[in-house]
Amino acid sequence: MLERLELIQISSERLLLVLTLKSGVMRTIFVEIPERLAADAVAQVAVVLNERLAGLTLREIRATLADRLRDAAPDTGAGELINIFIQEAGELFDMPSAAEPHGSGVVLSGTQRLAGQPEFATTERLQGLLEVTERRDLLRQALAERLGAGLTVTIGGEHQSPQLAPFTLVTAPYRSGPFAGVIGVLGPTRMPYDKIVALVDHTSRLLGELLE
Repeated sequence: MLERLELIQISSERLLLVLTLKSGVMRTIFVEIPERLAADAVAQVAVVLNERLAGLTLREIRATLADRLRDAAPDTGAGELINIFIQEAGELFDMPSAAEPHGSGVVLSGTQRLAGQPEFATTERLQGLLEVTERRDLLRQALAERLGAGLTVTIGGEHQSPQLAPFTLVTAPYRSGPFAGVIGVLGPTRMPYDKIVALVDHTSRLLGELLE
C-alpha cells in the first residue's frame, strides 16, 4: 500500500520518482519528462498524486489511475506530466519484489532501454542480459557487496560473477536510521562515466535526505 511518493527534479529532462510503501519498501525510478516542464508543475503533480493515490495498493493504482487523474490537471504543464504517469502506470507503479522480505528485494527498471544498446544486438549478448535481469539473485549479491563500500564503479571483468562481465555497475549506498540500501546504474562497459557517477552519487544523497 502506498504511503507517499516524492518527485525530485534531477535535470530538465528527468525526474526521480520515489515510492514509499507502508511496509517500508521503497522503489525509485527515473521518469523522462519534456524539457520545457516547469518546476512548479512538478510540485503540483506531486501534491495531486499523493492526495489521490495514498492508501491504495500498487495494483489498485495501476488499474484505476486514469480514472483517478481524469480531472486532475491544474495547468497545461502539470497536465502533460499527469498524462505521462497515466501512459506509463504499468511500469511506474509496478514493484515485483515488494513481496520479498524487507531489505532483500531488488527493484529493476529501464531494462528495455538497456536492451536497445548496440552492445546487446547479438542473440548471445541479449540472452546474457535477460539472464541477469531475470535472476535477481545475481544483482542482489552484487548490490549487497557494495552496501558499505561508498561510491563504486565496477567494469567488465572486475565483477566477481562472470554473468556481469559484459556490464558496468555504478553504485552508491544510502542510509538513514534503520533504512539502508544501494542505488545503482547497470549499463554497457561503454557509457558516459562522469555523468552516470555524478547522477548515482547525487541520487543516493537525496534518498538519504528523504528518509531522515
